[in-house]
Amino acid sequence: MRTILLTLLVVPTLAFAGPKAKPGAAPAPAEPPPVVAPAPAPAPEEPPPPPVDIKAHNLALSVTVTRMDKTTITKHVQGVERSSDFHGDAGWTTDAKDLKFNVDTGKGEKAVSWTDVKSVSVVPGKMGDDVDCTYSSDFNPFMYECSIRTTSTVVLKDGTKGTIDTRNKWRFTFDDGEQVEFYLLKYTVREQDEPTAGGEDAVENMGMYTKLQQALRADIKGSMVTSITIQ
Repeated sequence: MRTILLTLLVVPTLAFAGPKAKPGAAPAPAEPPPVVAPAPAPAPEEPPPPPVDIKAHNLALSVTVTRMDKTTITKHVQGVERSSDFHGDAGWTTDAKDLKFNVDTGKGEKAVSWTDVKSVSVVPGKMGDDVDCTYSSDFNPFMYECSIRTTSTVVLKDGTKGTIDTRNKWRFTFDDGEQVEFYLLKYTVREQDEPTAGGEDAVENMGMYTKLQQALRADIKGSMVTSITIQ
């Protein structure tokens, strides 16, 4: 009787036991999460263009500037400057008293403003006979220049004609910030020599005259301003 009771207690336990896992079997690996690509960084914004630095706001004229190679610029001028000395070494001036140039009318000399001008013509002379070259020992190294004499004439709005008698350099600034520099009399090219090796005292460099005359010859065929017409 005792044996039968033990059998009944064991059988139900075995009946409800689940299947055993195989020994040594590892659990299935979990799938990795999907890789999400990072969003592209926004493109950097381009900086705005720098503002145009127009130093002179003292003129309101529409002009046509013609160079020796026949290229022209027709734009509105809003600023005019004149070199304080002949070539601008001492800077530029916008003082009203300096913004006039002398004209010999044949009946005397008069100072005129750009608002008085109808047209200007600058005709270069001949290479060789009409060229002067020199150097200045006020600079270290020396400054060299070659100038070609010109026939420079002006027609004023009142019909007066005359020859220009002012050597200083001029500069127009247009509304868009573009600038043009020019001489009204005696067109000049300049360049400072290289420092001497070892710091020796500067001596006259004859090769600079050859170099500048080549540059002058190129300018009087190309970039030299030969005509200014006021609309």
